[in-house]
Amino acid sequence: MSSTTPPSFSQLRAFVSLCDHQHFGEAASALGVSQPSLSQAITALEKRVDGELVERTTRRVLVTPLGRALLPYAREAVLAAEAFSEAVTNQGAALAGTLRLGVIPTLAPYLVPLVLDGLNHELPLLRPELREMVTGDLLDMLGQGRLDAAVIAIDVDLRRATAIPMYDEPLVILVPAGHAWEGREDVAPAELDGQRLLLLDEDNCLRDQTLALCQRYGANPPTAVATTLSTVVQMVAHGVGVTVIPEGALRLLAGKDYVVARFAQPVPTRRIGLAHRRSSSRGADFARLAEVITNLARRAGLPGAEVALS
Repeated sequence: MSSTTPPSFSQLRAFVSLCDHQHFGEAASALGVSQPSLSQAITALEKRVDGELVERTTRRVLVTPLGRALLPYAREAVLAAEAFSEAVTNQGAALAGTLRLGVIPTLAPYLVPLVLDGLNHELPLLRPELREMVTGDLLDMLGQGRLDAAVIAIDVDLRRATAIPMYDEPLVILVPAGHAWEGREDVAPAELDGQRLLLLDEDNCLRDQTLALCQRYGANPPTAVATTLSTVVQMVAHGVGVTVIPEGALRLLAGKDYVVARFAQPVPTRRIGLAHRRSSSRGADFARLAEVITNLARRAGLPGAEVALS
C-alpha cells in the first residue's frame, strides 16, 4: 500500500530528471549527485507510490505507465519549488545573475549579436547564457525548467508557457536572380503555389508559417530541404526554387545569385515574443527584458512593426 507521507523534493526532482534524460548517468550529472544517490531516491519514491515508475534496462530507462501518469504532477511540484527559490533569490535583484535564454535558429544569427552587446550595456548585472534551438526543443526545455525564457515566433502552441509579444517581423520571398518575380512588391501568397517552394525541415516553425501562406500545392508540392536558412538560400541561388525568409535575415545575405520579392499588402509577418513558464515568479523581469530586446532590435534597424497590445 502506498505511503501517505508526501514525497520529498529531492525524490521528485530525481524522478523528473530521470524521465527527462532517460539515463541514470546523465540525470545524476544534471542534478550534481551520484548515481547511487539518484537510484536511492527513485527507489524510495517507488516505495511511496507502491509501484514501478521506471523500467531499468542495460542502456536506457523506460518510463512505466504509472510513471507517465504521475510525471506531470511531479514536474509541477518541482517547478513550483524552484519558482519559490527563484523568488527568494531574486528579491531586490531584478534581472541580475545568470539567465538561460533560448533563441530560434531563424532569428539567432542577427538578433543574438545585438542581445550580447546590448544587454551588457542595458542590464550590466545580467549574465545571459544563450542556447539556439528550434521552437519545440525550446518549449520542452522551458517546461523542464532547463531554460528561463526563450525568444521565439509565438504564433504556435505555447504548451505550458506564456509569451510577451515584442514585434511583428515581415516575411519576404527569396528568388533566383533573373526570376520573373525579381523586383516585385505585390506577390500574393497564393502565387507561391505555382512555384517550387523550398522549406526548412519539419522541426522549424518558419516552415509552418510558410505553409500557412499556401492554399494548394498543385503540381509543385513544397520541398523540405535543410535545417538551416543558409542551406536553403544556397539552393535558391542555384535555381532550385524559391523560399520565404524573415526580412531581418536579409542583412546576413550578400550574394548576387538571388534577389528579393515582396508580398502585397497586408504583408505576412511572424510575431516575435519572449516565452517563459506560467509558473515563473519573474513575470515583471521578463516583461522588462522583452522591452529591452525590442528596443535593441529597433535601434539596430531590424524590420518589425510594433505590437498593439490590448
